[in-house]
Amino acid sequence: MLLLPGFGGRADQPVLTRLSSRLEPLGLTCLRRAPPRLKLTPDLNEYGAWLDAELAGLRGPLLVVGRSFGGRLAIRLAARRQLAGVALLGFPIRPPGKKRPLDEAALAALKCPAWIAQGTKDPLGPLRVLRRFAGEATILPVSGAGHDFGARESATLDAAAAWIAGVLL
Repeated sequence: MLLLPGFGGRADQPVLTRLSSRLEPLGLTCLRRAPPRLKLTPDLNEYGAWLDAELAGLRGPLLVVGRSFGGRLAIRLAARRQLAGVALLGFPIRPPGKKRPLDEAALAALKCPAWIAQGTKDPLGPLRVLRRFAGEATILPVSGAGHDFGARESATLDAAAAWIAGVLL
């Protein structure tokens, strides 16, 4: 499994290390990787070579977990590679005043199982917008949470771990 942090985040981003601590005792390998800071373009293609290098040599089913910006990379990867699944932790589908048609299209085109935890008060990813493009994805609305899950993080990560285990085990 590959875990990708939010924009500018490190591989040891706390939410990802806490999720890893739930999954590794189940025998799942968690590779936490932080993308390099590259020039941001709407299509995010410049991250493709980095992702390919990170995944070189991996065998077996691959599930990608993306926190915020990491989710944007995860759905792009799913368009290029067969994945066992994608789990998104706070997906920034439409920040205030910004449309992201490429993210919308990539999310709508997912062909693998997908699970999304989204705060009901997340200004970067309004649920009404997310639901329009999420297709068959399972969406967990995190009541009262913003882009970070705050006091609901532990329960959200428990739910994410259960979904991931159900897909991979």
